[in-house]
Amino acid sequence: MIRSRQTLPMKRIAGLFLVGAILALSLSGCGSSKDNTIDITPLPENNDLSDEKLFEAVQAYIAGAKGPPNSQYQFARIDLNHDGRRDGLVMMNLPHSYWCGWTGCTMLVFKAGAEEFSFISQMISVRGPIVVMPYTTNGWRDIVVRVSGTNMSDKNVAMRFDGNAYPVNPIPQTALHVTLLRDLPGPRFFE
Repeated sequence: MIRSRQTLPMKRIAGLFLVGAILALSLSGCGSSKDNTIDITPLPENNDLSDEKLFEAVQAYIAGAKGPPNSQYQFARIDLNHDGRRDGLVMMNLPHSYWCGWTGCTMLVFKAGAEEFSFISQMISVRGPIVVMPYTTNGWRDIVVRVSGTNMSDKNVAMRFDGNAYPVNPIPQTALHVTLLRDLPGPRFFE
């Protein structure tokens, strides 16, 4: 699911509140006695950072890159390195003249840590949709991006993690032998 920098829908918050209330009411009717005890396994601790932490990391990146303070973007959260935390994919889109060109826009990759996001990669000349593949290279999932422009043939390429980062420019990457991104396994973003 792609989200822009918006607040959570009230339906989701209300739904979570309703589920909690129903659970509390159903448990309040349960009596306890020495003869009838139940061990409850606690839920695992949530390791996932909030979207607000990603927004902070993106704003720090924009400031460090001396980008326009009014920059706009879309983002998606998915675990790229199988550590149980959803990392951030950020597609910069406005101002178009700063973040984009004839061949596409800038996409950023942020790694979710224990307390904050850290910048991993910048990819230029990216067009959506992108597909996050189930296959990995050096522990990170391959990301298939669309490359097209006025002076080149359209192609889909796999951006593979080199141990430190993803490639900056997809244009020199080898084309995949698939023409439709919907034929690839994995979720699609930025359509």
